[in-house]
Amino acid sequence: MSDSASRKYGRGLLLWGGVIGFGLGAVVDVVIFHLVFQHHHLLSGYIDPTSYDGLRENVRYDGLFLSGMLGATVLGLLFVWRLVNGADRRLSGLYLAGSILVGAGVFNVFDGVVNHYVLDAHNVVHNTEAWNPHWVAVSLGLLVLGVVLLSIADGAVQSNQ
Repeated sequence: MSDSASRKYGRGLLLWGGVIGFGLGAVVDVVIFHLVFQHHHLLSGYIDPTSYDGLRENVRYDGLFLSGMLGATVLGLLFVWRLVNGADRRLSGLYLAGSILVGAGVFNVFDGVVNHYVLDAHNVVHNTEAWNPHWVAVSLGLLVLGVVLLSIADGAVQSNQ
């Protein structure tokens, strides 16, 4: 594979792996924090989840959001499949894992900054902002770990050439 084709392949893998990670980051957030623990809901800053009707409305929006993020994850998987099957080189698992972590980190940083601080749509735990900085810190950690894995994978490719 030429150097130009290799860069195009790497960019495609980063993009679609990032889409997978973005979607999976949202799916994990909704399933664990919104549905299992019920610490917050997508619109709990606007719709009070303490009443039966408010909880139903919040869970409805959580479900719609979850459906959209599952769609994004499937779209990312389809494009990674297409990219890998159209290439004449093997899929780098380390590079894909890094791109997925970058995507998950981007989603969670976006969620933490935009939804928790800018829009005040919800907090990590209802009625308290105490956990919001921790959420952003862990999200940045995911993002950094993804970037580190990407650089390790790039280094491995460079040393094999």
